[in-house]
Formats: sequence, structure tokens, C-alpha cells
Amino acid sequence: MSVTTQILDGSSPSILDVIDQAFEAVWRTLYAHMPPENEQSMELKIALSQTLIALAADGVTDPRELRRKALESMVLRVQ
Repeated sequence: MSVTTQILDGSSPSILDVIDQAFEAVWRTLYAHMPPENEQSMELKIALSQTLIALAADGVTDPRELRRKALESMVLRVQ
């Protein structure tokens, strides 16, 4: 079973908590610098979720590193 499958199956609750916390932190940062909720914001939320899952699957589980890498990745998408 791959790490991604474990994450999506909920086999690793601590990783899911880290991903959830990272999502909220990164989204607050992104949302502060973009217009109100629109179609693009939903696409960005999906992209952020996918980015966080991919990073965790690659072994990035430190909360600070996960947030930093996800934010770096998402800033490029927002521009």
C-alpha cells in the first residue's frame, strides 16, 4: 500500500492532522492576497489539497516544511 493510499484511507491520523493544519494555514495566507471567493478559489483549494497530499506522500511530514513547500508551490499558481 502506498503512502498516498494510506493517507487517503485515513490509516495515518497524525499525517491527516498535519495536512489539515497545513491546508488551513496556507489557505489563510493565499486568501489574504486574492479577491473574494470565486471560481478560481475552488480550483486553488483543490490544487492545494493535491499538493499537500503529494508532499506528504513524498515523505514531507514536518508541519513547518509542509506549509513552506506547499505555499511556495501555490504562490506560483496564483501569480
